[in-house]
Amino acid sequence: MTITVTQLGNFLKALVDSEVLLLDLNVEGEISGFRRNDEVAFFILKDSGAQIDCFCYNPPEISLTDGEKVVVSGKPNYYIKGGKLSFAVKKITPKDEKGEKFKQLMLLKERLEKEGLFDPLKKKPIVTNSGKIGVVTSAEGAVIHDILTVAARRNPTVDITLYHCKVQGFAGEDTIVRGIKYLENTDVDNIIIGRGGGSSEDLSVFNSEKVVYAVAGCKKPTISAVGHETDVTLCDFAADRRAATPSQAAELCTADIRGALAEASAGLRMALLHAGSRVAREAESLFDAERLMLTMAENRCSRAEAKLSAILAALCGGVDRRLAAADSALGLAAVKLDENNPAKILSKGYSVTLKDGRAVSSVKTLASGDKISIVFGDGKANAAIVDTEVKNEFRSKT
Repeated sequence: MTITVTQLGNFLKALVDSEVLLLDLNVEGEISGFRRNDEVAFFILKDSGAQIDCFCYNPPEISLTDGEKVVVSGKPNYYIKGGKLSFAVKKITPKDEKGEKFKQLMLLKERLEKEGLFDPLKKKPIVTNSGKIGVVTSAEGAVIHDILTVAARRNPTVDITLYHCKVQGFAGEDTIVRGIKYLENTDVDNIIIGRGGGSSEDLSVFNSEKVVYAVAGCKKPTISAVGHETDVTLCDFAADRRAATPSQAAELCTADIRGALAEASAGLRMALLHAGSRVAREAESLFDAERLMLTMAENRCSRAEAKLSAILAALCGGVDRRLAAADSALGLAAVKLDENNPAKILSKGYSVTLKDGRAVSSVKTLASGDKISIVFGDGKANAAIVDTEVKNEFRSKT
């Protein structure tokens, strides 16, 4: 037989609604995740073996906390569209004793406190201007998004290292511990351990002994940002600092660089306005001084120009006289040089005797048989020495 999902849902609802034994039940358990408004309250009723979602219209004016034991009266309800079984509560009766899990949690807290894991004197100071922040949380939740957003707004240069872990349920505490162990051996300045809000059952991994030991023994400063502001876990007591939210945790360990830059920029703009006014006044004064100096400079230049013109005129007169004298002396030198021109002298009947291309200046440099050249004004003659005669001395050919 094949039926539709709706038919199956209708069958299950009819089965639950028609069972006489289920019409009026009293169920005992512990409260978890209690929330309410004016019309309806929602919570989980659980014990060590199971849990069921409950709702109660027109709830009584009582305050129920996680772990508190109650007895609820009502009947099961099957919601067809959601495919979910819940318990419709007509009456809630609190019991005087706290739930067993809550008692165990308090005993664990007391023991760990005696061991010194929550000692305020052992708390390490948080690095408030972190360059690198480690985060132990789920990569899929809102926690890492909030931390990244706040850190980027305050200091865009900060690095965030995420260690993805399970933040509830089976094996959650082991992955949280591994994340803390991993990050404390890196160069991060602080480690944020966080998750969003939830019931006490959802947050129970942060009450585990393993997590508390890992947080308390971490070499790096730790910040617990677990649950909402009203939620408290043992992780909060073990950490060096507790933050009400993940966003506050990011604020605790980052310097507000952008805010400081905005303040500095506003101060700079104000200083520039004051400086601009002062510069304008000084510029006006300088302009007046410049006009006065230009007038004085023009007057001095006019006087200097007249004096320079007179000096130049005197210099030019002296130079002209010197040039005329030099020109006259040059003319006389040219005449004398012309008169001593060798070619002109040779044209008058004189000659030059050359031996080996050099002029012969003394008869003593000649010997019988030497080849000589005799240069005249209109040519040259080659000859050989037959004999030589020195004044008061005669040497004949041998």
